[in-house]
Parts: sequence; C-alpha cells; structure tokens
Amino acid sequence: MDKTGFEAFEFWKKLTEDQRELLRSRAREAAYCAGQIVRSADSECAGVLLVKKGVFRMALCSDDGREATISRLREGEPCVLSASCMISAISFEVQIQAETDGVLEMIPAGVFARMMKENIYVENFVYKSATERFSDVIRAVEQLLFLTLEQRLVTFLLDESAEQKNDELKFTQEQIAVAIGSAREVVTRGLKKLAGEGAIQLFRGGVRITDRKRLYEKL
Repeated sequence: MDKTGFEAFEFWKKLTEDQRELLRSRAREAAYCAGQIVRSADSECAGVLLVKKGVFRMALCSDDGREATISRLREGEPCVLSASCMISAISFEVQIQAETDGVLEMIPAGVFARMMKENIYVENFVYKSATERFSDVIRAVEQLLFLTLEQRLVTFLLDESAEQKNDELKFTQEQIAVAIGSAREVVTRGLKKLAGEGAIQLFRGGVRITDRKRLYEKL
C-alpha cells in the first residue's frame, strides 16, 4: 500500500523510514459483508486491524455458543485484541464480525511484534490500545453480572443512540439479543414492555427512542 491508515497514529512519527516501509508493504485491505466473521474465537492470530469503513462487532464467546458483545469498532479505530498471540498477558480470545458492510486494514501480528521489540512507541501503542479494549471487556462482564435484562437493554439503546447521535436505531431484535447476551424472545418481551410504557416505538428492523427520561429512570 502507498499509504496506511496507521500513519494517523502518534507512533508513526517515531518510526524509521525502513519501519514505515515495512508496515506499508505488509498492510492489506479486505472487504466484508454484513454478518461475515472476520475472526472467530478459536481461529489463528489475525493480526492488528484498523477499521477503514463500516462497523465491526467484537464479542466474547462461550463453549456452548453464547456471545456477549464487548464493543463496536468504527472507522479509524484499531483493534489489537485480534492479535492476542503477540501480547502474553491476554489469555482470552475474541470474535470479530462485520455488523455492516465494511473494510478492514490488516497488518500481520509478526510485523507488529517485531516493531514492538524495536520501538518503544509501537509497544506503547499496542498496550494502550489493548488496555482500552480490555476496559470494554470488563464493562461487558459487569453488565452481565450486575444488571437486570431490562437495564442491559436500556443501556444498549441509550449507548447506541449517543454513539450514532440518533434516536432511531436500526437493529433487529436478534441483533440486540446478541449484543446484550440474551435470547431473542426475552428481548422481544422487554422491548414490548418499554414500548407499552411509551419509552420507545418499534418499527420493522429497528427501535425509536421516544422518551429518554423514562429510559434513564430504568437505570
């Protein structure tokens, strides 16, 4: 690639020209369709990822197939947990799935591992990025352990509304169920209850927030 998205990060200024050329030469872009798995929890190390377009969902998966969404990766956001093989302190695996059509830039884990040994600024970037994502993991686990289903559902709606700056959220009930780690039937009942109370309106393929104050009272 003539230019890599990683040039936007602070560590790039601290690289030698040879290191920059190595990253440029090994960077690859790949397009994904909505629903496509980028990396499964039991797959090999995928390398360091950078979202160029679209939204990608990062999740923890249990042995029995249940999923809990950790976070969503959007344009300009990196992910190093996909390259957990180069960070010895990480003992869990994540699944990454395209939530919308999108494009990822990928650099092999071995290239970044070499950069980490040669350049402390790259090492700082990797561990800082991992720490930020690990905070998302803790938050997801805390919600599963300490919040009721209704509170998790409301938190999801409010967080997504704030992120998208829109009261109209285009998520299917199945997508919401996966996002909060519940069953679709349970989510359907929860959404109907909120709709009956006037907090939201349901439409085909989405939810519209109509009474934000009522939702906050649920938390």
